[in-house]
Formats: sequence, C-alpha cells, structure tokens
Amino acid sequence: MDRSRTTILVVDDERGPRESLRIILKPSYQVLTADTGAEALEILRTSDVDLVTIDLNMPGIKGDELMRTVRREFPATEVIIITGWGTLESASEAVRLGVADYLQKPFDVVQVTAAVTRALSRQRNRQRLVDFLDAVGAAVGREREVRTVLRDLAQSPAMQQQLRAIIDSAPAGNDNEGQLQVLGMLEVLSETIEAKDIFMIGHARRTAYYAGLLADRLCLSAQQREHVRISAFIHDVGKVGVPERVLAKPGPLDDQERDVIRAHPEVGARLVEPLAIASEVNSAVRHHHERWDGTGYPDGLAREDVPLAARIVQLADVYDAMTSDRPYRRAKPRQEALAEIRRCAGTQFDPDLAKEFLAILESRASDVELDVLADVIASTTAPDSASAVPSVRIGGAQR
Repeated sequence: MDRSRTTILVVDDERGPRESLRIILKPSYQVLTADTGAEALEILRTSDVDLVTIDLNMPGIKGDELMRTVRREFPATEVIIITGWGTLESASEAVRLGVADYLQKPFDVVQVTAAVTRALSRQRNRQRLVDFLDAVGAAVGREREVRTVLRDLAQSPAMQQQLRAIIDSAPAGNDNEGQLQVLGMLEVLSETIEAKDIFMIGHARRTAYYAGLLADRLCLSAQQREHVRISAFIHDVGKVGVPERVLAKPGPLDDQERDVIRAHPEVGARLVEPLAIASEVNSAVRHHHERWDGTGYPDGLAREDVPLAARIVQLADVYDAMTSDRPYRRAKPRQEALAEIRRCAGTQFDPDLAKEFLAILESRASDVELDVLADVIASTTAPDSASAVPSVRIGGAQR
C-alpha cells in the first residue's frame, strides 16, 4: 500500500453507495473498501488508515458498534458516518465520541469531498498540536507539577515560537482570518486535551453553548458575546499540563493532584496571552474558578472584581460538569443540578447571573439539550471549522 497517499476506508454493505464513494474519492486518495464491520476491523488492524466512512445499518457488526471500536482502538483515525438510518441518539453518540462528520444518504460529491477535506485537515492540525504537546512533555517532564510547567513555559521562548509556528502554518490571510486560525488551533488543542479523558469529550462545546445562551439573555454587545463564547470554549486549555492519570482518576484526588488541577486556569492564561487574543478572553480563562464570595482561585477575587465573562463561563462550566458523567461520579439529574446552582447563588456564583441562568434552563426544559446537540453538530459540519469557533453557542465541585 502506498503510504505517500492518504488512505480512506469505505465501509458499507450496499455495493451502490460503496462504489459511489470509492469513485468520488479515488482521484485524490487511496481507497479501500469493506462490506462488513468484521472486514473493516481486519483492514484497520493490518493497514494504516487515515479516515474511515461508516454506514450504520449493516449486518453482523453494526455501524454504531464499529464506530465505537474505531474511536477506542484507533483514536488517530478520523471517522465520518454516512447513513440512511440516522437517529438523534446515534448523532448524539457520534458527537460525544468525536466523530468528524455525520452525513445522511443520499449524498453528493460536494458534500462528501468537503466532509473528507475538513476531517483530514482537523487530523493534520491535531497531529501538529500533539507534536507540540510531546515537545512540552519532553522539555518539562510529564509527571512534574504544573507550576514547574508554568515556570518553564514562561522562560522558554522556543516553546511559544513552536506554538506560533503551528498557528502560522495555516494559509496566510487578513487579520480576521488570522484570528480565526488562532481560534481554530485552540479548538483542536481543547479537543486534544479532552481526548485524555473520554468523559470530557464535548465539554468545551457544551460549555460554550450554555455560556452563549446566558450572554444572549444579558443582551451583551456582539463583541462581548463573542468573547464569552471563545472564553468558554478554551477555558480548560491549561489542562495541557495535567497528567492523564490525574484527569481520568476514578477516585478522589490527593492534595498534590488537587494542586495540579487548580493550577490549570493560570496555565491557560499564560498559554493564551502571547496569542494576541482579546484580553477579556485571557482574563476569563484565568478567573473562571474564582467565586463570588472570594474563596476561589487562582487570585481570590470576589464579586464584581471577577470579570463578567469569567462569571458566565463558571456557571456554564459547573452546570455541564454536574450533568455529565465523570470518572469519579455519575451525572447528576438535571433538577438536582439546578437546585445546586440555586443553593450556591451568592457564595460560589454571582446571584443575579445564577437567577438568569436558571430562568433559561427552567423555561426551556424540554428543548435545551436538543439545542445543544443541534448546535454542536452544526459547528462540526460548518464549511470552515475554525470559523465555527467564535459563533459556537454552545458544582458544585468539579475538576
């Protein structure tokens, strides 16, 4: 097999769609085909495959089972679902597992080629960032405390230059396009960090969605709303310095591990600072774990001294953390999460913002979760994944 060409595996039990996809993709890629899930896994385990398209309705190993196996065993391989049997449940699981795209049959040439181009671009960007993370790990040591990572990052212009080089590798454009490229790379960085812990997949997008709802309700300016959504999307970028064993630990953290986690807002602010993103975004990343009563971190700010964007992001972050499964606990029921926010208003949360946030969630109880899913799917299928980031509208204790 020629590894100088990108390899795509097409999996579909129906000859017509399978051959159509092969014909569409063959001029640009090396294409392999399989008509069963079992055959697909044999190919994946014996060949280097960059991307796989999967039909959900197949005999034997079903498409959803194959999707889960590919994401588990071959995390570097991009997945596109192409099916005539799509459901809200299967689309939701695809988003949760980080599938690159979800297309309905009948498909057309433009739709398929655009989806493949986006997926392979995301794969290349992710690999560049993985290389950057590997360089960080090699320089500062994966198991050293995050505060040591902070110090070394601050003292290492080479590391900052490497991140800039990754960002600058995208095609040159105007200032706005350059900003979108920076945000697109931070999107990939956030997804790379989330990949350390399967329970975190999708957290950044959901937090951005909830934060966007609250920013809209507060009638903030267009620029303020954009800053809130960007801040929410990249709020955990500082977890680049947190070892995987800590992020995915199923039990309580010890004091040292807790200190490592608590350093991530400061790490994130240091990483964002040299990238010429708005200062409001930088401050929101740094302060999203401050508390209304002044007992938060890293700076112990209180009340209105905590930036507004940070107070908004905190509410969205905590709500998603409480209503999602984590390695150390199951998701809280929705009403229990709302009760926790109500209880902590005036101590952990800005009471006025908490009131508005609760009003949103309580008034839209029947459809807000579906809105989250629809928005996430829309953002992952946008023509330019980087341009989707600024418009993404997508407690108690959390890590």
